[in-house]
Amino acid sequence: MANMKRRKRRRRRSKTGWRRTIGIVAALLLAAVAFVIDRHGGRYGIPTWSEIYTTLGISTDGPDAQLLADTQTTVTVLDVGQGDSVLIGQDGAYCLIDTGTSDSQDALVRSLRQAGVTDLQYLILTHPHADHTGGAMAVLENLQVEELLLPVWETEDGEDPWPKGLREQAAVSGTEVCETAEGDAYSLGAGTLQVLQGGSAWMTDEDDANNGSLCILFEAGSFRYLSTGDAEEESEQALVDRYGTELHATLYKAGHHGSSTSSTEALLSVVQPQAVAISCGLDNEYGHPHAEALRRMEDVGAEIYRTDLMGTITFTYEHGTLTAVTSQDEQEAAA
Repeated sequence: MANMKRRKRRRRRSKTGWRRTIGIVAALLLAAVAFVIDRHGGRYGIPTWSEIYTTLGISTDGPDAQLLADTQTTVTVLDVGQGDSVLIGQDGAYCLIDTGTSDSQDALVRSLRQAGVTDLQYLILTHPHADHTGGAMAVLENLQVEELLLPVWETEDGEDPWPKGLREQAAVSGTEVCETAEGDAYSLGAGTLQVLQGGSAWMTDEDDANNGSLCILFEAGSFRYLSTGDAEEESEQALVDRYGTELHATLYKAGHHGSSTSSTEALLSVVQPQAVAISCGLDNEYGHPHAEALRRMEDVGAEIYRTDLMGTITFTYEHGTLTAVTSQDEQEAAA
């Protein structure tokens, strides 16, 4: 009887071992297929991710790969629902600022693959809120990321505020993790990402993480893009007091998804953006964007673009001209 039990245990262990081996082999095969599609999709008869998604009936809302490849300067506000994720492209190099929610992480990876983006020079997380960091692990797992940039963030209990396992995954993926502070500058193609302010030092209390958001100015030639994460009035006023009209930007991403507590008159009066992009979810429970914020944007003469109504929005800048292409435009053209 004892021998029979031992034989049964051996058979169970044998089956478990085979399942584990099959799982590892399958994962390696999938990774190899993904690598081939990433590197050679559209050539040698190998389909692109967009073609694969279309064949499988998977809906995508990513930027046009050819548009990104053909344009030196692009800013794509990805439709990640009630969250934030913005892809900056300059001379074929890419930076992703924030990664939306965990619910939108698969769609985010699909959108980036559809856009032909397999490598990121930088992944930047502005502050540790789930609607900005939810897809960070998926991005690190599926794309090659050179540097992960995080604001200096100290907590009262000393715990790491970023998604669990983030630093470990960065190590596995070969991604360098850097803490960044105001005044730091990073090259992206011929452009420069400048950190204006941000980090836990800007919080007035533990629940004030929004005001700790990294505020970043991207410059490439005469193009300027201002991103303020979820920064609210107090943090915006600090920016205005310190930089004044140096904050002028061609394109501005509305702070905190178009909340009335952000995109203040004081900030907009010095930024004077040609266009404002708002990242928010359709019929979201917060009522973003708020009417007061929209009025302030209109008052400075800015064109307003919204992901909840237009889907993913790609801004291109060529010869001094800012142009926007939205998912809504592409769907209407295809109809």
